Order: sequence, then C-alpha cells, then structure tokens
Amino acid sequence: MQLINILAVNASAICNRFAPIVQVFGYVFLLIKIATPIILIVVGMIDMTKAITGKDEEAIKKAQNKLIKKAIAAVSVFLVCTIVNTLMTVIIGNTDYKECASCFNNPYSSCDVHGGGGHDF
Repeated sequence: MQLINILAVNASAICNRFAPIVQVFGYVFLLIKIATPIILIVVGMIDMTKAITGKDEEAIKKAQNKLIKKAIAAVSVFLVCTIVNTLMTVIIGNTDYKECASCFNNPYSSCDVHGGGGHDF
C-alpha cells in the first residue's frame, strides 16, 4: 500500500520522465487495436470461404468455431484499455494514474503532465 502512495505522490515526476516511452507504447497499442480486428476478419473470411467451397459440414462447423474464437479475441484486445482503467479505479480508489495513462491512451495528443515540459510528437 505504501508503494501506491509513493507512486501517487511522484506521479507527475514519473510521468514527465517516461512520457516519450509511454507514448511510443501507446502508438504500438493503437496499431494493434486497429490491425487485430481487421486481420482477424480477413483470416476468418478466408477460412469460411475454404470451408464453404469444400462443402464439408464438419469443416464449416470448425471454421465457425474458429471465427467465434477470433471475434472474442479481437473484442478482448480492443477493450483491454477500458478494462485496465476500470480495474485501476476499483483497486486504487483514485484517478491519479490517469494523468500518466493519457499518453498511452491518446499517444497522438500532447503528453504534458502538470505543465512539466511535455512532448508533442
């Protein structure tokens, strides 16, 4: 519990120091959030097309099950930030972490925390 209090006190200093790194991770995660559903839809369409052209009922059922699993994975990847923010609010009880998380959640915006010389990429 003391670690959480220490991190809350030094949040602005930590955020300002690591803002560029967090911003890069934000760009990578944004790319993953966009690319994952697109790739899974395309792969699912290819699998379903192969199964349908094969006219095998068992292959069609397997392709449907795979497509459902891929859709669940895509939704999970897309909603992971929302789930983490909700868990952090419930566990910590305050929203001090959101200042640091803004660089990760919105990497294209300015990462200026408390006016401490943020970066505008």
